[in-house]
Amino acid sequence: MSTRVHAGDNGLIGREHEQKLVAALLEGGPSGGGRVLHLSGDPGTGRTVLIRFAAATAARQGVRVLSTASAPSERDLRHAALHSLLRPHLTQASDLSATHRAVLEGAFAGGAREPAPTQLATAALSLLALTPGPVLVCVDDLDHIDAASRDTVRELAALCGRSRVCVVVAERTAPGTWLPPDALTATLGSLPEPEARELVGRVGRDTGHTEAELVLAVAGGNPLALTELSPNGSIPGDAAGLGMLPATPRLAEAYAEDLENLSPPARGVLLTAALSTSPLAPDILEASEYLLKGREAARAGLAELVARGLITEEDLRLRFPRPLLRVAVLHLEPGARRMAAHAALGRSVTSPSRAAWHAAQVAVGTDEELAQRLESLAAESCSDTGALVTLSALECAARLSPHPRRRARRLLRATELACDYGLWEQALRHARGVDPAELGAYGIALLLWVHDLLQGNSAVGGERIAELCRAARTVASEDPALAQKLLIAAARRAWWRHSGADERSLVIRAVEDLRSPPRDAADFFLWAMTDPVSLIGRPLPDTSRPPGSDDQRLIGQVAHLMGDLDRAAPLLEAAETAARADGRYGLLPRILVPRALGKIWLDADWGPALAMAEEGRTIAARTGQPYWAARATGAQGIIEALRGHHDRALECAGEAEEASLRLGQIRQQSLAALARALTASSMGRYAEAHAQLRSICTAPTPSYTLEQTWALAFLVEAAPPAGEAADASLVVEHVEALTRTGRSPLLRRTLAYAHAILAPDEEAETRYAEALGTGAETWPLLHAMTRFGHGAWLRRRRRVTESREPLATAESVFQALGARSRAAQATSELRVAGRPDGEPAGSDLSGVLSPQQLAIARLAARGLSNRAIGEQLRLSPRTVSTHLYRIFPKLDVTSRAQLAAKLDTD
Repeated sequence: MSTRVHAGDNGLIGREHEQKLVAALLEGGPSGGGRVLHLSGDPGTGRTVLIRFAAATAARQGVRVLSTASAPSERDLRHAALHSLLRPHLTQASDLSATHRAVLEGAFAGGAREPAPTQLATAALSLLALTPGPVLVCVDDLDHIDAASRDTVRELAALCGRSRVCVVVAERTAPGTWLPPDALTATLGSLPEPEARELVGRVGRDTGHTEAELVLAVAGGNPLALTELSPNGSIPGDAAGLGMLPATPRLAEAYAEDLENLSPPARGVLLTAALSTSPLAPDILEASEYLLKGREAARAGLAELVARGLITEEDLRLRFPRPLLRVAVLHLEPGARRMAAHAALGRSVTSPSRAAWHAAQVAVGTDEELAQRLESLAAESCSDTGALVTLSALECAARLSPHPRRRARRLLRATELACDYGLWEQALRHARGVDPAELGAYGIALLLWVHDLLQGNSAVGGERIAELCRAARTVASEDPALAQKLLIAAARRAWWRHSGADERSLVIRAVEDLRSPPRDAADFFLWAMTDPVSLIGRPLPDTSRPPGSDDQRLIGQVAHLMGDLDRAAPLLEAAETAARADGRYGLLPRILVPRALGKIWLDADWGPALAMAEEGRTIAARTGQPYWAARATGAQGIIEALRGHHDRALECAGEAEEASLRLGQIRQQSLAALARALTASSMGRYAEAHAQLRSICTAPTPSYTLEQTWALAFLVEAAPPAGEAADASLVVEHVEALTRTGRSPLLRRTLAYAHAILAPDEEAETRYAEALGTGAETWPLLHAMTRFGHGAWLRRRRRVTESREPLATAESVFQALGARSRAAQATSELRVAGRPDGEPAGSDLSGVLSPQQLAIARLAARGLSNRAIGEQLRLSPRTVSTHLYRIFPKLDVTSRAQLAAKLDTD
């Protein structure tokens, strides 16, 4: 028997070692006989899946497969599993010897004498020997089939080495002494994280990013749990208070065996420990005493659980070695018993906030004191599954609130946090719980804020900005925090829509009227979205508040919007770390996308920037944030254009434009236009790039935007080869006039670069010295662009030797960044400046042509027009034509085709 096992066969994910064992099993023993594979592992680890994998693999190789498994109704019926296994071949029993036929009849036909397991195994092997070719026997749940069949299968496994029969058995327990010496064994454990993630993505019940992360955290790599668990589809139950997800019937049934034969006291203690939000043994024992009405019963029950390995006790704390057993117990126990245990825990747990969770599960009516304790529990939760505790605690607090306004505020807080976590289904459920009818104008303001939280509902015109500002003024005196949130919603809408001065002024006036000093981080965030230039030069708030505050994220975004990318970078990095630690995945796109955009200018390698943009796009799409998905796509387009991946850049630009139109906001169109312009520039179409970039730079805006600053740098770069240097100078003057009141660090550097590139020859030396002054290296892309411009200027001034150093620096930085087209331009300039290019050639043309002529010849051989060659080398088309007129006779060619052949260039 031989086989080849493929990693993806039968949809199996991971388990490479076990797949190799299946291959070895089907190869047979050293003597060519059968062999045994024993699989063991905890519930849900995939024993049955591997049995099926082995059966499918064998069947593909033409091996006859016989299978049997446990049937609860037949566990007490002798030889039932064995009969199921052999039934397809029992019609051949007449071909057996009289002895073997009598043994089978004694087992299956009620013969006078019960055969011994060895006799029955021998007869079974004789029956299988009548089948032409090899046979694979698959027995699942060996420890659960009837005892007589189990004994026979073990004997069959011991004897199969002398036959063509291979046996694969699976059971929960580790292998015993009955296995033959050459048996293969595997104990299945949890899947590694990458494989667990792949399994959730392929067959999990949820497609949302945060839902998948919660499933991964709770499942702990258990394959069954990875495919069964889900935070959606039902109202959070007992498991949510533990930071866990409710078990499905299938998952609970897998652990049902652990509850078999437990004494009533042990089941009572197990239920209490499974429900308890406190791990302290005294708390759980005291609650168990209430439940069981006796101290001795509780202690005896705990001792029984510890002896069976279901619970461990260490340092007065109880722990479940297999955490999934907890949620299985909660599913298997009836509701009345769970309520009784909650009531006992509510009186016994020493932590007031944790005791409140249990008391709330059995509370009837309203209870403000209990609701406040639940809010404390929500604030304490900070684990990787803390979202489940936080949201369920706030939901319970809202249910217990006697006052409609407090109930609405708690539901609003739950909605906000659900959005931060990226749990949009839960956010919708909490939002729907707010009843505005009983709240008047306050309720309308709440609904406006909730409506703006959910980005899918945001395709509303600019009139909503005024409505949000009016609502903020209405509730400012009674709820300043809600008023601030409404103003943030208005400012955010103005920013996404690229609103004009009138709409922005509505927000600014409302902020000035309603938000008095000292300003906090959220106030500065408001200003940054409406008038970032006004913040330049002003001290920003301190971000050293306690962990969990949003100050770092908000001030990081403020600095980014102001163009202070160097200051934004560490703040956003810290905010990303905190968001991941808290499981607030819904915030990640708002952090990752600005970080990616900043890294374009600040990093010497664009790989991390592209990865951040891609992750931001993926998470935004899977957490219901289409605005940020579109912005991430635009960022990807810019990076791809800079790297010279033209098709991908244009694809991203198209997607960002389509999203902007579909969502009713135009913010992403500037990113898409930048991607298109940069693509044109990297392909040598400088005139086209200049026209596109000019439209961005001169677009009427009440405050000069970050995208316009970016466009200005690339406009100045494209202007000279496009023959538009004079026009670019006018655009620079326009920008300087607009930003006279304040300029970001990036804009100051960009203007210094512009003055150097566009300066007349008599001023250029000084301008380049200023642009390349202290701190220029902080901005690698802009530094390389400046170095390239300086080197090209020096070469044109016939200072060839001096030009090589800045050109070489630019080439090196462009190559490190991955800016292929710009690196190629720097290389071309270096060739013209006399640096050998190191390319092999059939003859040494450097002795025939000057460096500049050689560069022109190579570009012409590639099929570029005179204008395109001039744009790349910063020469006029007429100068290029003159050089070619002199090059052709030197190389004895009369056409570009002959030139290409001469240079051996495609």
